[in-house]
Amino acid sequence: MKVRRAAATLSGGALIAAAVVTGVATPAHALPDSCSISYGSDGSISSYCSTGTGYHQIVVSYCFVNPWVNYCGSDSGQKAPVGATSTVRPPGGGAIRGVTVLKSES
Repeated sequence: MKVRRAAATLSGGALIAAAVVTGVATPAHALPDSCSISYGSDGSISSYCSTGTGYHQIVVSYCFVNPWVNYCGSDSGQKAPVGATSTVRPPGGGAIRGVTVLKSES
């Protein structure tokens, strides 16, 4: 009888401890994922992320092909939440060197 009571007390205590740990745990945060990049006919470049949480931002680096200009730079779109689009339109006349999607939790 004492063995049954001790086993019941231990298993009940384990369930309560598990419930307390689960109740205190913070939700997991996942960076934006399933991101795509699209190019508009007006020269704009956009990113769209459909899963995860947090924010994403499109960044475009470019260089002007005219040797007299001799300038390279980068532009970025607005920070957008998952499910929204971040868009940037780099200046005309520049050759696109790279497109990156920055991801952050906040």
